[in-house]
Order: sequence, then structure tokens, then C-alpha cells
Amino acid sequence: MKKTLSMLLAGAMLATALTGCGGSASSSSDSQNSGNSDSTASGTAFKIGGTGPLTGAAAIYGNACKNGAQIAVDEINAEGGDIQFELNYQDDEHDAEKAVNAYNTLKDWGMQISLGSVTTKPCEATSTETYSDRIFALTPSASSKAVIEGKDNQYQMCFMDPNQGSASAQYISEKKLGTK
Repeated sequence: MKKTLSMLLAGAMLATALTGCGGSASSSSDSQNSGNSDSTASGTAFKIGGTGPLTGAAAIYGNACKNGAQIAVDEINAEGGDIQFELNYQDDEHDAEKAVNAYNTLKDWGMQISLGSVTTKPCEATSTETYSDRIFALTPSASSKAVIEGKDNQYQMCFMDPNQGSASAQYISEKKLGTK
């Protein structure tokens, strides 16, 4: 209950901040090399950064998250209005050390909101950084408890590992799967 209330409060504060600070900008376009969205017309855009495996064995996860985030940014920016976004996704190759380096690149770029890291081990490393830097972070798929434990500005969209195991066991038990 306390976590739910905290998430709702954080969302309300973020919405308030975005409403109060947004400027006008044109719709974004995807840059080929860095994954940047460019919305530089006449106003200020909120800089959203994320890291994920864009190359290597886990690239399917990172590219899916990057593409989904890009679609959302493009749709929001196409609506016009005062709130616009720039997206910059960096490749962490599913490696914790490379994720921290990618996070630092995003921080140097001026990232204001983090999509965290896509995969769990890199996200554990970057969540420590976002907590220290007090940057709001929301990971789409990292599932370890260590990602959010003790961090009031780091959130997960995916169920945590212990919840996935117990929910799966309950489902299997209820459906009597594996029995003839």
C-alpha cells in the first residue's frame, strides 16, 4: 500500500512538473547512430534517457523497449502542446559496467528522466546511480528486488522475481497443469 501511494504521488508530482515546465517544440525524428530524438523548434523538451542491449544476444529486449519509447515520444510530440520530449537510448550490451558508462553519457547529455536499464543486472547498477543523482527512473522490464530496494525514485513496471515465481506456482496449481 505504501509503495502504491508513493508511486501515485511520484506520478502526480512528475505530471505537475511536466505541465509547469514544458515548452513548445516540433515532432521528433529518430537519429540513426545514437537513438536521439530531436525536438528543437522553439521550446524546451524534457530529456528522457535509457540504456539497454541494442546489440548482442539480448538486443531483442533493448530494441523493443527503445522502439516502444520512441513511438510514445513521437506520438506525444506530434500532438503538439507545451510538453515535448527528446529520447536518447544508449547501448549497454547487457553489461552492468557498460550500462553505468551509458548512464553517465546520458547524464552528460542532460537527461532529466530515466527509463532505467532494460535488463536486470545493468539496471541494478544504474539504479544506484539514479538514486545517488536523484533522477526519477522507471524500468520497463528489470525484475530484481535490488533494482528498487531502498530507492524511493526508482520504479519497476515488471513484476519482481519473487512475485513472478509465486504467481506462476499459484497459476500452475489452480490450473492443475502438468497433470493428466
